[in-house]
Amino acid sequence: MKIFSLALVSLLFCNPTLLAQDANNISTMRMGVFKLKTTVAEIEKLIGQKLKISHVVDNYLDTVKVNFEKVYYVLSLAKRYNENVKAPVVWEVYIVSSSNTKLKTKSGIGINNTKAEILAAYDKYSLNIYNDWYYKEKGNAKDKIQYITLSDYDAGTQLVFITDNRVVKSIEVTLYEGE
Repeated sequence: MKIFSLALVSLLFCNPTLLAQDANNISTMRMGVFKLKTTVAEIEKLIGQKLKISHVVDNYLDTVKVNFEKVYYVLSLAKRYNENVKAPVVWEVYIVSSSNTKLKTKSGIGINNTKAEILAAYDKYSLNIYNDWYYKEKGNAKDKIQYITLSDYDAGTQLVFITDNRVVKSIEVTLYEGE
């Protein structure tokens, strides 16, 4: 019985397909391997490549595009100040976004899912739906861009589905600063 249990545990935890599926999951805290509030140094160590960040003076968020395991991500970085005199400013992940079809939430929602599928999958959760600021200029209410947000108030994060014509085109995981 011990051998069977050991084999089962090793199969579950060492199966590369299970690990690969986990790397493509989206939650309110992370997208793929990128977790919110992770520092640039930790990301570079994790993905094994140097990030090319162009810091814009007086800009709150700086973005960098990352290609990791054939999936493109956009990381938005914010400054965090700490008490270390040698390095008082640390850049950390504030927003992770992607439009890759490999990425899915644990509920199975990803790129090309519809607004109706999002509403059905997250029926028991509180969702907020916001229209794009410029949707009235398009003239057709069906063709508007909407942001469907699922907030995790305990973690201080949000999962945002960006829809165009009621189809998910992009997904973001972001810190939530309240209203």
